[in-house]
Amino acid sequence: MNVASLLSKAYRITNTNSTTFLDGNSTNVLAELNTCYGHRTLDIKNLRVDFNSLIKEVYTDLLSTDGLVAGDLGFNGEYPFDTDTFNPVRFEVSYDGTTWRTCQVYDIAENTSGSEHNEDSIQSIFSESNPFVRFERDSYFIRPLKTTADDVTAGIHIWYEKRQSDLTTGSPDFETNLHDILVYDLAYLERLMHPAKYSNEWRNDFDMERAKMEKRFNEFMKNRFKRNMKMDIDYSDTNISYK
Repeated sequence: MNVASLLSKAYRITNTNSTTFLDGNSTNVLAELNTCYGHRTLDIKNLRVDFNSLIKEVYTDLLSTDGLVAGDLGFNGEYPFDTDTFNPVRFEVSYDGTTWRTCQVYDIAENTSGSEHNEDSIQSIFSESNPFVRFERDSYFIRPLKTTADDVTAGIHIWYEKRQSDLTTGSPDFETNLHDILVYDLAYLERLMHPAKYSNEWRNDFDMERAKMEKRFNEFMKNRFKRNMKMDIDYSDTNISYK
């Protein structure tokens, strides 16, 4: 369902139209729809047992720090997260464009062996064979630094849970058969704004229908990527066993 069809159904359920639904201001109504959409995206994130529902892969160049100064992209190994990042899931880095390593996540307080701003100290602590990454102020910091000349094209690959894009005319980015839950979310806001318009009978029927929608939504989101197989990996000899 696109925005027009979502709103049209919300009007029918509440016996309203574009001038009487909520405050009758189309800009405000769209903003409320996107708020509901954002909340449902958070619900999906919290209900899923698998990252696949919201996962996104991006890549960027691993920049040489040679000649960089404070404020430059890549200085001290710092890069900004994409604006639609919810939670980072996995980082891989290559210092030569050929060999790839998974970065381990650490906290700045865990580095008690040296500096986080002095290049020599950073390089003495961290190794390209075992890279790390930490997070701060919506940025990530790659360790060790790429101090040798020349950037590595697409040398950083990131997987993260992404934030939804606001709707304008298009459709929500989740299961099509569940889009109408947003209709009931909007209709509930209309009910709150104009409570005197709706009888107890209407409220009871609405609540029962919305509860069914909520249950359907939750069950689908919890079970879509449910896995019964457990994979155990022995990294010492790369043997993989399944249970």
